[in-house]
Amino acid sequence: MPRWLRVVRGVIGTGLTFAAGVGVFASVIGAAVWLADRITARELMQIVGKSSVVAFILGVAFAGVLAIAARVRRVHKLSLGLVSSLGAGAGLLYWIVLAFNGGRNWSTRDAIANFVLLTLMGAGSAAATVMIARRARSALDAGDGLSGLGAGDEEIVPSRRNSTVTIPKL
Repeated sequence: MPRWLRVVRGVIGTGLTFAAGVGVFASVIGAAVWLADRITARELMQIVGKSSVVAFILGVAFAGVLAIAARVRRVHKLSLGLVSSLGAGAGLLYWIVLAFNGGRNWSTRDAIANFVLLTLMGAGSAAATVMIARRARSALDAGDGLSGLGAGDEEIVPSRRNSTVTIPKL
């Protein structure tokens, strides 16, 4: 697979990870507010949906910036401060886009709330995504590889150097 295609796959995957994580977080918070009879179920679904879409956009922006800024570094070599800063930067960039397109309808309180929410959402999601990626990498390194997949019967095939190689039958 070409490198650019892996980068695109990673960018979309990061956007989906952001969307899923923020969607779950918004669902939990929204469910508590819904149970307190502060909002209706329809409003809850709208909040979760909008939050997930915004998080997907933030995730794609974060992954794009990360692909450019840290393309020679591995995930385990990235500091959480750098990653959180890039995520917060993605949130800030999205806030700026929103402010120029519809921000004139915001009150000062709404502008500040959106700024804080988007930057914290970007920073938190970025840090969480990298921590998940590190955990996945360490789990892959510590795993048994293909032997844990429960291969079928083995067949002994002589190799060219007078030793035997074990090949699992499929």
